[in-house]
Amino acid sequence: MWTGATFRLAGDHGGSAAAVTRLLGLKPSHEFEAGDRVGRRSGAVRRGSLWLLSSDLPPGGELADHLHRLLDRLEPKADALWQLTGQGYVADWFCLAASHATEHAIELDRPLLRRLLAIPGDLLLDVMGDDD
Repeated sequence: MWTGATFRLAGDHGGSAAAVTRLLGLKPSHEFEAGDRVGRRSGAVRRGSLWLLSSDLPPGGELADHLHRLLDRLEPKADALWQLTGQGYVADWFCLAASHATEHAIELDRPLLRRLLAIPGDLLLDVMGDDD
């Protein structure tokens, strides 16, 4: 089983990743600004900013543990996060789970789902096999 979770804020309407960092007082795992080059070789540039906070847990644990870790950091900033989405930032929880077809079930219990609902953002689940 391979799992991970990242909370993402995209500023497609003029918001910057630096402004998110200042308002939240949290250091992101990664941040990108509008106008930054996409990749090293591409001539493309980003149209909007992107602020990412990853759980930073080892990838072998439960998806719920990754989400709890992020929530522990983000819940104290809930009002600021709602303010950012009110300013046009788009929030989501990007989650990855890779497993053999019948190996593992992902459990997101009601208390965890309640915590997620208190913070803006849709829950995106990228579920796949972990075959090479």
